[in-house]
Amino acid sequence: MIRLVQLGNNIENIIQPEELKKQSLDNVWLELVEPTSDELQAIADATELPINFLRLPKTGGVVELRLELGFNIINFLVMQDVASTKKANPLIMAFSKNFLVTVACPETESIIKNAKERMSRTKIDPPSQVTYYIIDEVVAHHYTHIEKLENLTSKIEEEVVEKTTPETLKKIFKLKSNMISFNKVLWYERGLVFKLHKCDDSCMVSKARQLFENTHEDLTRQIDIVETYREILSDAINVHLSATSNKINFSINSLTIVIFYLTIVTTVTSFPNTIATFFGISQFGNTDIFIVTAALLASILLPFIWLWRKKWLSIKTALRQ
Repeated sequence: MIRLVQLGNNIENIIQPEELKKQSLDNVWLELVEPTSDELQAIADATELPINFLRLPKTGGVVELRLELGFNIINFLVMQDVASTKKANPLIMAFSKNFLVTVACPETESIIKNAKERMSRTKIDPPSQVTYYIIDEVVAHHYTHIEKLENLTSKIEEEVVEKTTPETLKKIFKLKSNMISFNKVLWYERGLVFKLHKCDDSCMVSKARQLFENTHEDLTRQIDIVETYREILSDAINVHLSATSNKINFSINSLTIVIFYLTIVTTVTSFPNTIATFFGISQFGNTDIFIVTAALLASILLPFIWLWRKKWLSIKTALRQ
């Protein structure tokens, strides 16, 4: 679909590819949403833009700026989900002094709509300034994902403090991986915005270049926030490792006590036989068989009862500890 927006009065019309030949591409915005091959070819013929630069990538996407003679092309990424996936939707913006061409997915419709609401209805917005509106809305949309990351980080911290499970550790590592990808995109976008802020008048009008300074500050702030959340997750892993180490130390101390107790029992029960052997006595006394049996049962049952009360005889409990 091709939507033609007049930058002077913000009037929108859906046009067919063959109608582009009759249109004057002066202060217009050609908005393409999931364009067909015929629509892309028509736009390329009317604007003299390379058609390969207007095709959305089928998988993934990159953040890239091309400063060409007479026009500029920006490849940007709109993060769709950061908390559970790394999916991002590509967005292409090609602009010159007279026109702006955007190629986007339906998922970015809300961002494009917000950018249109910022356009002036009483004067003409230069194509480069409309490009700024779109990029600034994409950057502002990042805060929605950052808020979700904050909530997830808080929940994970609570889980680690209460009791860490293997599932919690998997969530931590997955979330850290998603944050790394998100942070990488933010770094690329900040570099692109910095180049736009520092380019000359042949790239875009002076007013639009100055506006990019605020966008650059927002991206810097977002990078710092995401990096802080990554450090919090790293601290959560350290807390889990410390708790596990303390449990192991406690178990070793308890097992040491058990071994010490069993050693005493073994020494006491084997002492008469040791003395008899030392003095060459073949039989030490006439101890009643019931007393010997009771002593043996006591030496077996007492440690068993103690281990049972400590819940160390359960396989599941042992694995958890």
